[in-house]
Order: sequence, then C-alpha cells, then structure tokens
Amino acid sequence: DSTLEPGLLIKDMAAAAAAASPEDRPVKRARTADVTVPQGICSFYHVDDWYEQNKAQFAPPVCNKLMHKGQLNIMFVGGPNTRKDFHLEAGAEFFFQMRGRMELPTVQRGKRKLVKINEGQIFCLPPRIPHSPQRPMPGSFGLVIERCRQESEMDGLLYYTDFDNCDKVEWEKFFKCNDLGTDLPPVIKAYQEWKASDASKHELDIREENRPIQQDKETEVPPPFFLQDFLLANSEKLETGKSVPLLGNDHPDKEVIISAVGGPSQQPRQVCKYETWLYQIKGTAHVAVQGGTLALSEGCCCIVEPNVSFDVTRDVGSVGLVLQQQPQIAR
Repeated sequence: DSTLEPGLLIKDMAAAAAAASPEDRPVKRARTADVTVPQGICSFYHVDDWYEQNKAQFAPPVCNKLMHKGQLNIMFVGGPNTRKDFHLEAGAEFFFQMRGRMELPTVQRGKRKLVKINEGQIFCLPPRIPHSPQRPMPGSFGLVIERCRQESEMDGLLYYTDFDNCDKVEWEKFFKCNDLGTDLPPVIKAYQEWKASDASKHELDIREENRPIQQDKETEVPPPFFLQDFLLANSEKLETGKSVPLLGNDHPDKEVIISAVGGPSQQPRQVCKYETWLYQIKGTAHVAVQGGTLALSEGCCCIVEPNVSFDVTRDVGSVGLVLQQQPQIAR
C-alpha cells in the first residue's frame, strides 16, 4: 500500500523520545551498526537510533548535537532552550521540526516577525535575515541544516535594546564562525561583560553600512508548512516516481535545493560539487556508488560526498528527501 499514512514522519521520533525518557534505560544497538558503508557515502544513521544514543545532548544546557559537519552541517536541537541574541549569517537555514514546537523571532523588512514552527513543519530561512531560535518546549527535537561558511564570510550576533520590538540594535559583533559551539560562546560572553560594565551606559555608534554582511531588509519569507500535507497533496506524482521540489520557484531562498522523490524510480549518474543529504521517509532507496550499494531504509539518512557519482533506485511506494545547499553571492 503506497498511501502516505498521516503522522508517518514523526511517529517513530515520538516513540523514540518516549522510550528514551528514563535516563537509566539502556541504549539499544543502532540498526546501522553492522552495515558496511561504501566509500563516497558517510554519516549514515537511523535518526531514531542516533537520537537514543545522544539523548543526553538534547537536554539543557547543551540542547544540540551535530550529526555531520562538512560542506553541510546537519544538526539537531532540543529544548527547553531560549536566547536573547539574533544571529545574522550569509547562508540560508533549513528547519524541520520533528517533535514539539519552536519559535523563530526574525527581523523581516526591518520589522520583528515571529515565525512559529510546529511539529511536522518545514521552514527555510533565506540568508542575511536576523533570527533568534527559541525552543521553550521540553522534549522538543528539530533538524537544522546550514552550509559551511565561505572563507570571506563572517557571522554577526546582534542584541536589540528591546527584544520584543527589535527597532534598535544595542550591541553587535561580527566574527569568523567555523564551529558555532566554540565560536559563539566568547561573543556572548563579550556582550555580557559589556552589559555589566559602565560602558553600557553610553550608546554605541552602530553603523550598518560598515557591517561585513549586509542585512536583508527587502525579503518577506513564506510561512512554515506541514511536510505531511505537502506529501499528501503530491501523492499521485510521488507514487509514479516523480521528483517534487519542496520550495517553489517563487521562494526567496536560492541556496537550498530540496525535493521529495517517490518510487518506483531511478535517478542515475548524479554528480554534485557539493554534499547531498538523503533522508528516507518511507520504504527503501538503494544508493549506489563505485564502491558498492547502500540500502537506505525508512528513518535513515546519509551524505553523498562532493563530486561522487551516484545512482538511486527507489522501491515502489517509497518516499525520500534529497537536499543540497549551494552558496550564493550576497547581494
């Protein structure tokens, strides 16, 4: 039966989270543990098993864990976790909220706009839009994908005089970011020290035109949408093996390229200069590279490395996501 069952995308995640709640529960052996992964493919995991093995990382104060770090950064973030800073970066960010909900205050077209991302929803944030991820819900769990920084790019951390209004920047700092986990805390500490000092009594002379990255003040971002609704609306195409883009041509982000692909189908001789992330929602896909073939079963994901030729053969009734992120030169 190739009918897409409602709730299919998150039911396994919810079950895994419920099973993982007792801290003393033994960690089960990962379903991918004994699989030989061919050269050219890496970061092969079953998401539920990976969550179970790393569940301590998704509680405060850490609340996040990188699954893969390369040209793509594949990370998962838990809750509760809130912050007061806004992040400004040159690349796009892709969100898929697998369990619970999150909120994403943004500054779009110069005004604060709260984006609410509910369980099962997808959202793509274009580059150069200030944002402040808030995950107040305990036990929440979401995927975030972003690309690595280019050599010339810098990230910015902004604090507004009024977090709920965002009409005036109080303090900002731009920095080279190779690893948010290590590069961000010193910047936050610098703000806290400034805030506690007498220097904070005097208004800073902040000139946006001098920033190494210019904020996008023109774009209005389309709202989040339920992935399950998208798949159901396109079920006839997917059942005949079609590839359906998740973000339409009118979406303002031009970095993230993501499609849902159904089966039966074949996608032969694919080569990309960037990494390709594959995630299997339903059924099985077979990913073949020169060194062998990897069966990507339901709930599994992997990375195909840059400049590696690969074929994908998808079983009847299967559905998978394919994502690449190609850097765009900032306007």
